[in-house]
Amino acid sequence: MASMPKSGFIRICKHFLPHRATRLKQSTNFHTHTQGKRTMQKSTWMKPLAITGIALLAFAGLAGCQGNSDQATSAAKTPLGKEAATHPAMNTADTSAKVTSGKIIATINGQPLYEENLKVIQSSLPKSKNIPEQDLLQRMIELRLLASAARQEGLDKQIKTKAQIQNAVDNQLANDYLSDYLSKMKVSDAELQPEYDQFVKGYPKTTQYKAAHILVKTKEEADAIIKQLDSGTPFDQLAKEKSQDPGSAKQGGELGWFDADQMVPEFSAAVEKLKKGEITQEPVKSQFGWHVIKLEDTRVAQPPTFAELKPQLETQYRRAAIEDLIKKLRAKAKIEIMSVPSTPEAKPADAPKPAAEPAPAAKP
Repeated sequence: MASMPKSGFIRICKHFLPHRATRLKQSTNFHTHTQGKRTMQKSTWMKPLAITGIALLAFAGLAGCQGNSDQATSAAKTPLGKEAATHPAMNTADTSAKVTSGKIIATINGQPLYEENLKVIQSSLPKSKNIPEQDLLQRMIELRLLASAARQEGLDKQIKTKAQIQNAVDNQLANDYLSDYLSKMKVSDAELQPEYDQFVKGYPKTTQYKAAHILVKTKEEADAIIKQLDSGTPFDQLAKEKSQDPGSAKQGGELGWFDADQMVPEFSAAVEKLKKGEITQEPVKSQFGWHVIKLEDTRVAQPPTFAELKPQLETQYRRAAIEDLIKKLRAKAKIEIMSVPSTPEAKPADAPKPAAEPAPAAKP
């Protein structure tokens, strides 16, 4: 495969959240863990890959989505222009997209419904939607009945409807082509290693903190805990007994490693002032309550390993490959843009009408 364009290859955000880091951002609970493996923020340049199924309008509507009703209404009202009959793009028959062979599972007014139609719908549904085949079959029958009624009304002859059908077919073909293209692509570690090295080179050398805390509702409770700590009571023991943070109390208040910006400002400011092994001598107030904090250790933030970052590196590599593919297709194609539809300018709001003149005062 051709080498990837450097300009569009890997642009990974430098900030990488450590595994199981505890964040104290605006939340109903103080203690929240990052889920699964480490998460890398994506740059805004990334666009989602077009490897998605075509949403079936009728199924979305039958499931309760009604957002396309206006669109359907406007399509029904669109008049056929004289250009429609002669425009080559509008003469594309939708029969090319029909399944015409395979196992027939039902007929509607003599027209066959194939098993492949059902399989496509099943594969496009989320895994969480465990809909029985019989129910799906009934929905497909209803879909065909609605489509047949639309044809009887002549909706399939309207230019807007034909354009929508053509766009849907083109979109599915493009998705299938890209899916097939990516499935054949083999990405080696050697191809990803230079980009990982570049990522590590630019990784910020920020400080990370390892701390524990005890969270209580009032300052008086926190003051009492500090006195107990000063008298020699173990921190983890008091955390298990007194802390009201359900996420860390059972672990003796342990929060693990975190960056300062992962915590609410008051907490971070207090941690940054502590030395290793020190405990706050004044309770720290935050939106969650009052904290008694112990700083256990600090370290320079470590970048994720190659293995941890590999899925993101592969994704970026494939994105760049698609960009490169599209550039090559454009270079081979003869593209002539006749005109670009302009967005109609918004009409200025009507000027407010002058207030009515006051009625003349009644004569005495």
